[in-house]
Amino acid sequence: MKQVRTLSFLLLLASAVWSSCNKDNNLHLDLGYGYAPSAGDVGRYVIYDVDSTIYNAFNRDTLHYKYQLKEYLQSVFPDNEGRPSLRIERWVRNYRPGVSYDSVPWVLKNVWYSTRTLHDYERVEDNIRFVKLIFPDQTQQTWNGNAQNTLGDWEYAYNGIDFKFNANGLRFDSTLTVTELVDTNLLNYQYYSEQYAKNIGLVSRQVIDVGDTGIVFGVSVLNRINHGVTCFMTINSYGKQ
Repeated sequence: MKQVRTLSFLLLLASAVWSSCNKDNNLHLDLGYGYAPSAGDVGRYVIYDVDSTIYNAFNRDTLHYKYQLKEYLQSVFPDNEGRPSLRIERWVRNYRPGVSYDSVPWVLKNVWYSTRTLHDYERVEDNIRFVKLIFPDQTQQTWNGNAQNTLGDWEYAYNGIDFKFNANGLRFDSTLTVTELVDTNLLNYQYYSEQYAKNIGLVSRQVIDVGDTGIVFGVSVLNRINHGVTCFMTINSYGKQ
């Protein structure tokens, strides 16, 4: 009888230890929320270096733009569903040859907003809502980034999670990459991707959406662009004000 009681006690003890460990693991489970800003991040900002090129097919002109973009998390407000959302003020200052950016005043460009839920991270950009991230973040997981707009299905995918990333002298120990669209053929080349750093948010964006009017075998569309746009945005600095 003593052995039975001892065995029962050991089984109960093992069950309690397993339950405690399981609860502890759940408490510390990282679902990837740190990659997206939330209501508690009001006052934070990120400054990006932006290089963009527009290829105009009508007059065969090529326009280059270089500037800095500052995204400032200005305040929290309830969206149309009553969810806490962040007002994102977007400021720009244009590049001037021979002039430091610090000497150029910021000009308000537009206002976007974002919402982080238990399941995803949404951004409303120029009144169009995109599902930028989903939680938990898992390698090769896919979702429709345009599920809440009318632009057509784009299959977003995590293409790397918790990787190190360096840019402009900044080092980030945990970043993830989202591939938003990859579509290439003999006439068009489309590539959209974004990279997020934990506790920072978006740190880089790449957009290549160009094409040609004819086919030249053996020559990439990238080497014979007739129309389209490219845009490369990389973090320069960040902080809180």
